[in-house]
Amino acid sequence: MSFARCLLALFLLLPPSFRLALPGYHWQFPRDDYAHAHFANEWWYFTGNLHTAQGRAFGFELTFFRISPFPGATLRQDLYFTHFAITDVAAKRFLLDTRARRGDWSQAGLTPLAASGFTLFNENWRARFGASGPVRLRAAWGVQPRMALDLRLVPGPRMLNGVHGWSQKGSASGQASYYYSFPHLRASGTINGHAVSGLAWMDHEFASNQLSPHQQGWDWMGLHLPAGDLMLFNLRRVGGGRDPHSAGTWLPRGGRPLALGAGDFTLTPLHAWHGYPVAWRIAAPKLGLQATVTARLDDQLVHDPVIGVTYWEGAVAVHGRQQGRAIAGEGYLELTGYGRRFTLLQSSIR
Repeated sequence: MSFARCLLALFLLLPPSFRLALPGYHWQFPRDDYAHAHFANEWWYFTGNLHTAQGRAFGFELTFFRISPFPGATLRQDLYFTHFAITDVAAKRFLLDTRARRGDWSQAGLTPLAASGFTLFNENWRARFGASGPVRLRAAWGVQPRMALDLRLVPGPRMLNGVHGWSQKGSASGQASYYYSFPHLRASGTINGHAVSGLAWMDHEFASNQLSPHQQGWDWMGLHLPAGDLMLFNLRRVGGGRDPHSAGTWLPRGGRPLALGAGDFTLTPLHAWHGYPVAWRIAAPKLGLQATVTARLDDQLVHDPVIGVTYWEGAVAVHGRQQGRAIAGEGYLELTGYGRRFTLLQSSIR
């Protein structure tokens, strides 16, 4: 047997491993809107702020997670869990349901469609994608109180985060994700029977080893401001302190994304609810921005008892000044790793 054949035989005997998020990824859209089976975990994260014609405000989250149980698993073998939440600001009510389904019974997964589209689904909770991005969200659950969402989406530009979509979270090889956003999705339809319109945000990330063992969790926010859309995340270290890989992206209206490093902004907690800081002060001198971010409702806690994940995710209002002008905006805030270190472990779902 030749040396080359010996190497090939040895390679075939090695157990498969997950791919790591390394610099230099070549993005291809709409292909990369779809799933990436060789990575351990992936999510398509929809959040939004909606309003009736009379001004009644709602927030929503519809998040699809894909978790691979082992390297080499197919998409049909993966676990899909989905979180669906509605914040009714006027009623001061937060509604939540979660689902965990495996793809091998066709209860959840991805269904390719014609013209480069696909449907991401967990039973009757669905996100439909066309060639230009997400175009429809539908979800319903319960009788009293009922949760129901049916939105048509008009995608804005895709925003690559980090270095051309490579978002570094730690110093070791592979402690990163491939990460892009649709930060400006125009949404219209119904929520809980009310006709609404507004703006939504979608994050899509895939990775195999994002956080380092020294990181406790993160504080993330996606904000719609008059002059553009802003994403920021703070990485927190075990035992306290801010990780230097904290980062963000600013997308000005009609402009190009600007990557922000940890030195370009500060996030200062102002008020906590059960240990979760639900009000923040933002300072981003490069953007001329000073603002406060405040939860529209303190209790927007997401708990998934099946996989043991707990985090805070909710609608927020923004007030402050940018480039000397008074501004108001809205968005979503996510807080993880409060109480215990946040992880998504494959071993927990086998």
